[in-house]
Amino acid sequence: MQFLGSTPPYDLTYSDVFMVPSLSDVASRFAVDLTTPDALGTTIPVVVANMPAVAGRRMAETVARRGGITVLPQDIPLDVLETVIDYVKTRHLVYDTPITLSPVHTVGDALGLIHKRAHGAVVIVDDDGHPEGIFTEHDAAGYDRFTQLKNVMSRELVVLEDGT
Repeated sequence: MQFLGSTPPYDLTYSDVFMVPSLSDVASRFAVDLTTPDALGTTIPVVVANMPAVAGRRMAETVARRGGITVLPQDIPLDVLETVIDYVKTRHLVYDTPITLSPVHTVGDALGLIHKRAHGAVVIVDDDGHPEGIFTEHDAAGYDRFTQLKNVMSRELVVLEDGT
């Protein structure tokens, strides 16, 4: 941490501090190495604070997958907390949860969600959750935002069973 000006002679609280955003040399969250230097193979756990703008379902899922913990905000209703906790506990331990939409959703719906995951794709699923196609930004070229995904999605899928 760096102070702009002199170091204050008193303790600071959150409201006394402004953290200046800055660029990082880390290209991806997968490139972060949290192993300790003692060669035991343990990692430093990541704890996400209970801030409503930070500690949500996606953050909890991502941090849990990497061995950390998210403290969910205390002002969230209990039924919502239960839903979030159940969601996080049912996510895959290795693979990111894909964004899924039905074939009747529109290109606009997909484009609004596609950047929420690093892989830049939306999986199109039927009513039973089975994949029917995949949609990328490239598939949207030449179509308006109201075109249904069933008309623009790529149907050539490579599907692997879990565990392979």
